[in-house]
Amino acid sequence: MFAARRLVASKASVRAFSAMPARKNIIQDLYIKELKAFKPTPISAKDAEGATRPWKKPVAPAAPGLEVDAASELASYESADVEVAAPSKNTAGEQVSEEWFVLEEPEDDHH
Repeated sequence: MFAARRLVASKASVRAFSAMPARKNIIQDLYIKELKAFKPTPISAKDAEGATRPWKKPVAPAAPGLEVDAASELASYESADVEVAAPSKNTAGEQVSEEWFVLEEPEDDHH
């Protein structure tokens, strides 16, 4: 019985690696090769001058001007009649029934 256990245990630990060879990724290899071969050109101060504009102080904003007709418009506003929305009155004195959002109760079918 001891020999049988030993035999089973040894079979399980015999093969712990893959028999398939590692496959190469051609796209990844080409990408890495191109990255290693890339040599960027050094950037000089002359290149930076062509890509940027010289700094100049922004122009101060102008103060907003008043309208020329401001006094006459203010006078016409003050003299205008005040419009007030008065509530509508029912001629019969009844209250308006507000049944526009009433949920109907479902009727039970009796068998």
